[in-house]
Amino acid sequence: MYKVINMKRGVSSIEYLFLIAVALVIVLFVIHQLAVMTSDYTAVMEAISNEIAQELANQSCNGTSEVVIYYVHYDAQGWDHSNLNDEYVVIANLGCLDENLGGWRLVDEKGHTYIFPSEFILKAGKTVTVHTGSGTDTDTDLYWGEKSAVWNNDGDTAYLYDASGNLVDSCSWTGKEGGAVSCH
Repeated sequence: MYKVINMKRGVSSIEYLFLIAVALVIVLFVIHQLAVMTSDYTAVMEAISNEIAQELANQSCNGTSEVVIYYVHYDAQGWDHSNLNDEYVVIANLGCLDENLGGWRLVDEKGHTYIFPSEFILKAGKTVTVHTGSGTDTDTDLYWGEKSAVWNNDGDTAYLYDASGNLVDSCSWTGKEGGAVSCH
């Protein structure tokens, strides 16, 4: 009779150290990506708010609203499809009156359409950011709920239509702008 000997190979200290190093690199990469995404968006929104405040200070109020596509961030940090909320369009009200955007539509060249919630009011001098991904809608951030990227990095056009279907504004890019385009 033959006797089978079952010998288990032990894991060496070097293998454990290697696994710990790989895990640490992955965690640090994720933390870095989250920090970069948050800080870029915050800086962009602060700059836009300052620009709009200056524009409004230099104009006389003629009792109208002027809703425009102000900025498009079409190339999200990292892989677009895994960072959908970093793909966004900033809509601004450069006028002196609040505007009800309920039923307004934001559309790309392929016909992807976001419809603003009913009774959504964009205050005079304020902005709202429409993110491609998912989240909880607020007065300053709306979420399209798409499962993949909408805006083409190599060129596209964002169209803004009012509730009656009239084209209010549009903004185009070629992809050579570096991931984002200022429209006004």
